[in-house]
Amino acid sequence: MARDASTAVLFRRGPSRWTRLYLWDTRTDHITPGSWFHGRLYEWLSDLSPDGRHLLYMAHNESRRRVQAAAQRFPGREMWTWTALCRPPQVRALGLWDASDGTSGGGVFTSNHALHLNHPGLEPEALQEPVGFTVRGTQGREQVDVFLTTLNRTGWRLKAWPERWRGMGEAHPIIFQKRALELQLICSSTFKRSVRYLWHGAGPIPLLESATWAEYDQQRRLVLAAQGCLYELRGTALHLLMDFNPDQPPRKPRTVPAAEAPSSASDQV
Repeated sequence: MARDASTAVLFRRGPSRWTRLYLWDTRTDHITPGSWFHGRLYEWLSDLSPDGRHLLYMAHNESRRRVQAAAQRFPGREMWTWTALCRPPQVRALGLWDASDGTSGGGVFTSNHALHLNHPGLEPEALQEPVGFTVRGTQGREQVDVFLTTLNRTGWRLKAWPERWRGMGEAHPIIFQKRALELQLICSSTFKRSVRYLWHGAGPIPLLESATWAEYDQQRRLVLAAQGCLYELRGTALHLLMDFNPDQPPRKPRTVPAAEAPSSASDQV
């Protein structure tokens, strides 16, 4: 969710090796589909600028083809994880930083054109410098917890923080509250996190127990994602905003060997 605009970016994962971005105008509920990415985009480590115009994301793809392509573009570098700045809903990089060391990656906006990255150094080494942006990195053991930072920014308040929460799983979740909605963040590692939502208002909320995401949007309505669909709450019932299940990644055209080539136009499909 953007802080200062009626804009949100949706991360749709599925099939598991694909992720797609969508730009959502929460005032009109117009949803613009964007890039399919063959790999993983980590929503936990991504952030949307306050004006909703730029997205900072962390991506992962360790396929041989992707690594070889990176080595050709950046000689001597093997890259399978990276941080990038883009204009959603497209993933094309306006700024690019290698995060393949296992400790770097992701970051937050401190203003519309200022970034704080989880990359070492006051001026992290960029493979592609973003024009018009101020970028700073981390020093020493400093780390930015992107998800916790963005939750606080959008009005969630910490309710419980177990002393030993990292890696403790469901028995020791971090708990946040926003109005009648409770979010339990369950962490087994930095990259393995899941959420669970509870409702403290009147009456049950359908599908909330199976929701992968729930939030109050900029219009102050409760919206949630469950079973591949996006809903808004109207009274005590859910209203479907979009069903993403029919939306599937593009299939690569099959290369037909010469021996299998169609002999006439009637054989072609």
